Formats: sequence, C-alpha cells, structure tokens
Amino acid sequence: MADGSARDDKSAFAVLYRLSAIEVWERLSYYLLMTLLVLFLTAPVARGGFGWEAVAALSLYGGLVAAMQVLPVFGGALSDRLLGPARALRFGAVLMLAGHFTLAGPHTIPFVWAWCDPAFDRASFFATRTKLQFGMGDLADQLITGSFYTGLALVALGNALFKPNISAIIGRLPFANPASRDAAFSLFHMFANLGGLIAIVLGGWVAMRLGYGPAFTLAGFGMVAALVLIRRYRAAIEGAIVPMATGGAAPSPTLRTEGAAHGWILPASMVLIVVTLFGVTLFQMLGTLNLYAASRVEASLLGVDFPVVWILSMNPVVMLLVMPPLARLWRAGRGPGAKLLLSAKAATGFFFLAVAFAGLSLAEGLAGDARVPAGALAATIALITLAELLVGPSALSSITRIVPARHGALAVGLFYGALGLGGYLSGHIGASAETLGFGTVFMLIASACAATCIVLAGLQRAAARIGL
Repeated sequence: MADGSARDDKSAFAVLYRLSAIEVWERLSYYLLMTLLVLFLTAPVARGGFGWEAVAALSLYGGLVAAMQVLPVFGGALSDRLLGPARALRFGAVLMLAGHFTLAGPHTIPFVWAWCDPAFDRASFFATRTKLQFGMGDLADQLITGSFYTGLALVALGNALFKPNISAIIGRLPFANPASRDAAFSLFHMFANLGGLIAIVLGGWVAMRLGYGPAFTLAGFGMVAALVLIRRYRAAIEGAIVPMATGGAAPSPTLRTEGAAHGWILPASMVLIVVTLFGVTLFQMLGTLNLYAASRVEASLLGVDFPVVWILSMNPVVMLLVMPPLARLWRAGRGPGAKLLLSAKAATGFFFLAVAFAGLSLAEGLAGDARVPAGALAATIALITLAELLVGPSALSSITRIVPARHGALAVGLFYGALGLGGYLSGHIGASAETLGFGTVFMLIASACAATCIVLAGLQRAAARIGL
C-alpha cells in the first residue's frame, strides 16, 4: 500500500469511527422500537399494550419494516438532488427524535388527561377496554392511538433521510482497496449491532420493570445523543463529503469506475435481488422469532427467569465477538471470506440460514407440548448473525461501489428498499404461523434458503464476470 493510500485509508477510518458512534445511538433507538413493537401491540391493555391479535401486530410490523426500508429510496433521491447528505442526516435525526418521544404518548396522554379532567379515571379507562385501535372509541382512545401512529410516521420519515445518507457518506470515503472498503462497512455494521445489543438488554429490562412508555422514551434519549454527536462531528463529516459534493473526482479508484455508462445497472439489480431474498429471512428475527420466543421458548437460565427479548441479544453479541478480528483481517486482505466475491458470500450465508431454520423446526417438533429451550433459539439467531455478517455489509459495500457517485444516496436507499421489501414479505410469512404452525413455517423458510443457496452457487461464474 502506497504512503498516500495508507494516509487516505487512515483518514477514511477516522471518519468511519465518528459516523459509527452516531450510528450506535440511532440504532439503539431503532432496535428498541422494533424489538418491543410486536410485544407492545399484543400485550393486554391493562398491562400497557394495545391488546391486538398476533396477525394484526405482525402485519403492522411488516408494514413498518417496509416503510423504514423503502422510504430511504425517496430520502436518498431528495438528498442527491436538493439537501445534500450532511443536511439530510441532521434533518432525519430531528424527525426521529420527535417521533420516538411521540411514541411515549399512549402512556403519557392518560396522565395528562387525568390532570386536566379530575373526572377521568385512568384505572377505569383501561379496565373497560380490551383493545385500542386507530380511529375507534372516544376522544381519549383516538388521542392515544393517534399519538402512536404519529410517532411511527415521524420515525419512518426521519429514517428515510438519515439511513441512506450515513451509509452514502461512508461510500464516499477514500478507502485504499475493496477489501478495506468491505471491512469498513462490516465495522460500521458491528457498531450498529452494538446499539442493538444495548437496546435489547436495557430496553427489555425497562419495559418489563417500568412499562413500555419509559422504554419508548429511552429511545428518544438515544436520538438526543445521536444529534449531539452529529453536531460535534459536523466538520469531519462535511469534510469527507467535499470531493463528491463539488463534483470532483472520486477519492479512490475503487469507487464507481462505470461512471456515466450504464454498465452498473445489471450488477446493481443482482445485488438488490439478493438483498430482497435475504431480508425475507433476516426480518423474521424481530417479528416471528420474537413472538415465538414469547410463546414457545423457556426464557430461563439455571432456574433464573429473564426478559424473553434478551434471547435476541445473541445477534449483536455474536456480531461484536466475530466482527472486530474479521474486519481487521479483511482490511489487510486476509482471513476467511476476504477473497470471496459477493455471490460466494451470499451462497454461504443462505446455507447458514437454511441450517438455522431447519434446526429450529426440528427443535419445535421434538419439544411437543413442552417449551423449547432458550439455547435452541439462541443457536438459530447465532447462525442468522453469521449469515448477516457475510451478506449485509458486503452487499452494501458493493452497491456503493457499483453505482455512480451522483446517485450515491439513492443507491443506498435502493439497497434498503430491497431489504424493506423482504421485511414486508417476512411479516406476511410470519403471520402464516397462526394457521400452519411455527415448525412448518420454519421448515418452509429453510427450504427456500437452501434453494437460494444452490442457485447462487451455480451462478458464481456468471456473477464474477460482472464483479460480483
């Protein structure tokens, strides 16, 4: 590595770590919401939930996942054409901050109402309701559910601006080579999962001990921290964007050599197809597997019970254990998977997914009427995480490398849009467990992942010809 490339790589990683610190707090807010959403919607009204059926809760979850992932397509386009990535990042963070605090409305509105109207009896209000639905009931009902939907809308709109631009900025950094670039996106992904780990452990404890309102409020304070860091690192972030924002040359020869040509469309389309298929399986973790953990898994260790959502912490735990040494090796061009193209990594990832869901289906069948041990679900999530390590960061790195610089944020938005389409489908697939049963759904997912693995393995030569 030449001295200039080494200096550029070092400066690129310095900015990466600043952006990663911001991402930790933003992901804490995001994962706290997504981890608790289905549990909150299905919890009885008397226990602070909305009392929905599982099918309705999973349908809303799938729709929100889709919105969270598809809206960045428009947010990225708006950034590329009008706002610029740094400004869009700030605007998005402010909207998400407002959204997360608004989500605490269903739990603060009854207190405010009782303070304004002494005749309002909170206990009686919740005791006489089995379900809270949007647009139904009296004024108090509508304010409670309306604040919830308003909060979701603000978070989704803020995410549409924030999500594509923080990754697009990383895509514009002057990394020395493609392996270093993949390592950077993997490290960024690891820091995002650190935020997820804090959200699952702390958010699960707060929701269990204090209720869902304080848990959603905690998510709002996560965005406060993110905004403080955005302001503190503003100069470094905007400095990293200058070469692209002024129309200059790409900071590294590894970026978007296709330029004005249309040769990037086919490889980008292939990446998006893989990402969509991956999203269908990945988002089962916070939806179907979340409900499965609550209803079928024994959440205890050595006779001590713990919040069921803590089992999901296996995802960020594995990420934090595996990713740092792996990224260090990839940055140096060594280690398992360092020389593999995206098609090979994706085939391996879908193999892990097939094994994970087939194993969980087997555990469900063997358990019968008894609860499934927590270790079985934890092993499933660990395998899903290994697949995520192989597919997610490399696919995002590839899309930012392939697509021309002038469409940088839009490219990232399309990546998340494809992931969101998969998330939307995941909600419908998960909802079918009500009629088919968890074991059958898990085996169907395993079969689909195995088929995808075989197809990707067979297409490796063709994919290699277009750099995938």
